Amino acid sequence: MKKRIPAIILMFALFLTTSYAANTYRKTITVTSGVNVEFNNEAIDMTDANGKAVEAFIYNGTTYVPIRAVSNAFGADIGYDRNTQTISIYDDFNEMVTVAYKLNHNMYYCLSSADLWLDYIFANTPYDASEEISLQAQLLERNERMIETLCEDNGNCGYLEDSLLGYYQDFVNQYNSLKSMYNTYSKNPQNTSALSSMVSYKSKMLTDYIQYGNDMEDLLDSFNWREFK
Repeated sequence: MKKRIPAIILMFALFLTTSYAANTYRKTITVTSGVNVEFNNEAIDMTDANGKAVEAFIYNGTTYVPIRAVSNAFGADIGYDRNTQTISIYDDFNEMVTVAYKLNHNMYYCLSSADLWLDYIFANTPYDASEEISLQAQLLERNERMIETLCEDNGNCGYLEDSLLGYYQDFVNQYNSLKSMYNTYSKNPQNTSALSSMVSYKSKMLTDYIQYGNDMEDLLDSFNWREFK
């Protein structure tokens, strides 16, 4: 997949027009055509949603470009609401980064809970984790829907799939196994094999969490167009 630099925000002021015009009208204008548009020294494929060729032009000293073609070059998707005549721009890169950080944060939350459960067990102190487990289940279900939606229509989802989702899915599997063992141990504290399994699952969760974090940093650095020394 072609890498796209997350600079779309710089283009908003150039290409956004009023999103909620109350009335529209037609008029004939004279323009200068044949304008070529490049992104990072590469020509942009200027087509509409149906693949039909479109072009940029100059009118009264201002250059006008097809918003879909240019936005796609910056890693964004376009939506159009005919009822309100509103053009919506969705920044694929920022959305992908937001999902990556959300997954990382939820991994940390699950890992912290696992630490807490084990701490109470080794301290021989009763602890009711049912509320935490319920909340985590809701977050993990939300994450599943979020990943599914992202991979359906986000042009940059491939970066997440290739770099991070494998570690995340393995982490969730280990967490669910640890949770199951925790419930088993809570019902029978004499079950030492359940406790041993919990420690093993927790160790694997930590490994996945660290690897996810390292790879996420590498992924984000690969999109960094500045160097900070």
